[in-house]
Amino acid sequence: MVTDTEFLIKKLLTADNFIDDDTNLKQIIETLSIYPKYPIILIGGTNGKGSTCAYLTTILTNAGYKVGTFTSPHIFEYNERIKINNMPIDNQSLGNALAKIMNHSNSNLGMFKTFTLASHIIFQEHNIDIAIIEVGLGGKKDPTNLFEPTLSAITGVDYDHCNILGNTLDEIGLEKAGIYRTNKPAIYGSKNPPNTVIEHIKSVNATPYLIDQDFNYKEHEFCWDFMSPLRNLYSLPFPSMRGKEQVINASIAIIILTLIRNEFPVSISQIKNGLLQTSLIGRFQVMPGTPQVIFDTAHNPQAVDVMHRNMLKLHFARRNFAVFGIAQDKNWQSIIKQHAKNFDLWFLSPIKSDRSADPKDIQKLLIELNVNQNNIFINTCVMDSFSKAYQQLKSDDRLVCFGSFLIIEEAYQSFQGIRK
Repeated sequence: MVTDTEFLIKKLLTADNFIDDDTNLKQIIETLSIYPKYPIILIGGTNGKGSTCAYLTTILTNAGYKVGTFTSPHIFEYNERIKINNMPIDNQSLGNALAKIMNHSNSNLGMFKTFTLASHIIFQEHNIDIAIIEVGLGGKKDPTNLFEPTLSAITGVDYDHCNILGNTLDEIGLEKAGIYRTNKPAIYGSKNPPNTVIEHIKSVNATPYLIDQDFNYKEHEFCWDFMSPLRNLYSLPFPSMRGKEQVINASIAIIILTLIRNEFPVSISQIKNGLLQTSLIGRFQVMPGTPQVIFDTAHNPQAVDVMHRNMLKLHFARRNFAVFGIAQDKNWQSIIKQHAKNFDLWFLSPIKSDRSADPKDIQKLLIELNVNQNNIFINTCVMDSFSKAYQQLKSDDRLVCFGSFLIIEEAYQSFQGIRK
């Protein structure tokens, strides 16, 4: 039986009258009085923003605050995009919020804009203490940026969505820097920020907090330290999520917590516990047991490079298998050129999206890069790719699923079925 919520989501997905301006959006905000009174922490960036949101949510929840979190995309259910204290919102609350927006709109706002408004309606209804909001695309023109943030952070800037954001890091950085506000903290969490980001911070008179200048981290064998003029934390446990980039994401979360600690104090033990308790499906997620299976939502060159470096830190694998699919508008050519020889077998399939890249095009490029055609397998769906790859695994092999959130959704479900 299809629920009202499922019907509304289907309508958002299939409607033909999608609009791309914010006039209707702003009218709905005014009509429904969506004016958040709670602080908003706005997190943008090419990679790492979802993990940073997760650390903040878990630590603040541990400290006893009521935390609303909006992230995208989801892995399994749309409800995952809107959470209260790390729990996905229930169907009834989600359906009611979506219906309010759609009933007051003279055209379809589309999925992301509708969910952005719905998140704040739900947060108001639940009387949250603080909202953690992940930017969808870019920053300046993103719907999440219509609501005034208390503090804004960019995890880093790299090449992604170039057809929309620009073809240079300066262009992409300027678009993302649009989330910074006058006289408010402007956090940047990667080394060597684009000049446009620094210039924009100055032009809007925001207060910069840059990694390596205003905060930093130092890794030791079994722990790590966070340093800043405002606060030093020593002997922190490594985050439960794997990869060196997670220490960087956790550092961004800690500088944010430091800047808001007068209103939202958290203890060192709550931070430590939060680092250990935070988890997200598909963030270099190494599953227990053998043969080794890894899920990673990496879908741009920088993220896949980080994924590969993390692979090299794991124990030796005799063979590496790839279950891969990706959207056509991603820079999949660069990913394949960089990593064609890093996998012994490639299992390709389309993702469940009209934007899917054609596996035959990926196969063609792999062959041009001297990958043996006998080591490339094209399948009709991700589940078939995962199943066939898993059947060929030996105990000392490794299977890595990456390229899209949609890859992780189906591959994870297949894995759960096999390992029951």
